[in-house]
Amino acid sequence: MIRIELDEAALGATRIAISPLWDAFCSLHLARAHRVPSWPYEAWVVRAREVLKEDDRDTPVAAVE
Repeated sequence: MIRIELDEAALGATRIAISPLWDAFCSLHLARAHRVPSWPYEAWVVRAREVLKEDDRDTPVAAVE
C-alpha cells in the first residue's frame, strides 16, 4: 500500500489525466473476435461485436495486433 499525504493546496493543484484515445483503443481491442473477455465485459463485448460487424472503422486496430 502506498500512502500519499497532501495538504489542501497540493490537493487543489492535483490533476488526474485520462486518455480517451487509449480507452477507445483498448475497447476495440477487447472486442476483437479472438479475445475472450472477463466476466464484467462479456455482455458489452457481445453487443460491440454485433455493432462492429457492419462497421470497418476498427480495421486499424487489427494492424497493431
